[in-house]
Amino acid sequence: MDGEHIDLQSPRGRKQVPIGAGPMTVGRNFTNLIVVEDDMASRFHCVIEKIPEGFRVRDLDSRNGTKVNGQAIKAKLISAGDMVQIGKTTLTLVVPAAKGSKPPSKPARPAPAPVPVAEPEPVEEEFDFIADEVVEDAGPDEIPLEDLEDAVSSAPEIYDDAPIETDDVEAFADDVQVPLGDYEQALLRLADSLPNKPFDADDITLVNARGTVAHAGRGMQQPGKKKSESVGETVGLWRLILLICFRSRASDIHVEPRNEDTQVRCRVDGTMVDVVVMPKDVGVKLTSLVKILSDIDIAQRNTIQEGHFTSKVPEAGQMRRVDYRVSFAPAMFGQKLVVRIFDTASAPLHLEQLKLPEWMHDEVRRAIEGDSGMILVCGPTGSGKTTTLYSLLRDIDAGERNVLTIEDPIEVQLERITQIPVKDDQGNTFSALLRSVLRQDPDAIMVGEIRDAETAHIAMQAAMTGHLVFSTVHARDTVGTVFRLLDLGVEPYLVAQGLHIVIAQRLVRQLCPFCKKGVRVTQQQLDRMGPAGQGATKIFEKAGCARCLRTGFAGRVGVYELLSISEKLRDVLMKTPNINDIQNAVAGTKFVKLSQSGYQLVAKGVASFEEIDRAVG
Repeated sequence: MDGEHIDLQSPRGRKQVPIGAGPMTVGRNFTNLIVVEDDMASRFHCVIEKIPEGFRVRDLDSRNGTKVNGQAIKAKLISAGDMVQIGKTTLTLVVPAAKGSKPPSKPARPAPAPVPVAEPEPVEEEFDFIADEVVEDAGPDEIPLEDLEDAVSSAPEIYDDAPIETDDVEAFADDVQVPLGDYEQALLRLADSLPNKPFDADDITLVNARGTVAHAGRGMQQPGKKKSESVGETVGLWRLILLICFRSRASDIHVEPRNEDTQVRCRVDGTMVDVVVMPKDVGVKLTSLVKILSDIDIAQRNTIQEGHFTSKVPEAGQMRRVDYRVSFAPAMFGQKLVVRIFDTASAPLHLEQLKLPEWMHDEVRRAIEGDSGMILVCGPTGSGKTTTLYSLLRDIDAGERNVLTIEDPIEVQLERITQIPVKDDQGNTFSALLRSVLRQDPDAIMVGEIRDAETAHIAMQAAMTGHLVFSTVHARDTVGTVFRLLDLGVEPYLVAQGLHIVIAQRLVRQLCPFCKKGVRVTQQQLDRMGPAGQGATKIFEKAGCARCLRTGFAGRVGVYELLSISEKLRDVLMKTPNINDIQNAVAGTKFVKLSQSGYQLVAKGVASFEEIDRAVG
């Protein structure tokens, strides 16, 4: 080959690839310009590109790294004769002298004999199933299993956890353009750009609603099962979307059919983020797969449908389970799919993990160790109230206590705790179930939500008669919760005697540590921050990089306000209190308003000033 080209040498042979004008991606995936059939290569491993200074190779955050002339690199200029090494594969840059290139920096090696490059065979897109055929062929107990890629590498997996400079990440996101319409490549690049990579898409095992392994991940392949080189496209596509959710801590997946295509979005840290746009027929096959996993009738497309399925992923030598709740709703261009993700790995499991201030932690610890009283958590929808209650329940010794919950719906299964679902159509309302539960000899009761006067009255009476009661209320803050109970018609003496502590909370987005930028704090901001802003000269704002999906945020943290019902406050509640009476009663105590707790995070550089204003108000 006379022109500039890459000489590729691998255990499977040698070939030459001409260098074009655009960047040349290298990896195992067939969409790369240079496909490397090496088990040590990632799907998208590195990119070789022309720049004004010459040629540059950049590692795309691969698992096993990229080497140039034997040295591991993230990004490096290369010249003629330099060797890029990926596992047992070597890519040598060849620039003929006629092109005016610089001579090699090391002794030249004999040029390899030209080898004809075989024309690539056309690739036909095949989906792993057609919905109607699956329903016809599937047996009553299982659905067809998909073969997986061979895992033949004898070397242990090496995951590169070294931090990447923000500029490198942004350069990768900006310079390497994804061809329009190549939805699979877009998903792969998005997954590769995100941190947290303990496993790959092929490691995700899909379990259907009946508990049967529907698509086994790498490491869970059935003995004797013949393996193929790739899984079906639809299953692989869904695994990629789930992988992005794992790496970005997404809580929901939205698959939205439109007039000519299908939009996939995820809710990350409470904000909707665009993931990919795919052809409409691919979206239909994707939703059909989810229906089959969830044991939902795929023939029905104009009704509301609900179901669930599970996935298992490797973690520390064990398989971690993640539950998904599925909801289909008829829309103008087809059924919209929303998948709610219940991943305990990304949520606090115990009181210590809630990251409460020390004095709040001690107050809550004393309350849950008591035998009676009501613990209320308040806040708007999506503020993490149920997660907080689950964390408190896990710290109760369910071996010595009889713990029951009444929930609508049951979101997470708790060990050694009896969980009862609310079913209004069968007469099993919160109030009816609460009456029944009180005859089940409970020590602790969790009522998912206090919605009406009857439930509030029964729960407060239970708290006064030797039961520890947990519940949630939709209220703005702790003081507002007290007035909400009184507004529901609960007698003041019941509120004063039964209520123990009230926790108000919000979830605020943490600034991405890789791209947040510091700005000078203004006097107006200092005035609003009050004591939390004393001594502060700089605060931080969001910026946006590939690691945070350009949102500027990475993860969420709780902001809390705690009201403990003291004897002085009980005396006030026995009368007809107003806000000033309650504020005077808590004056001089450790009570800290929700906004002040938020501004403390601003002063520490954890959250932005605007984010606290948005979440707390």
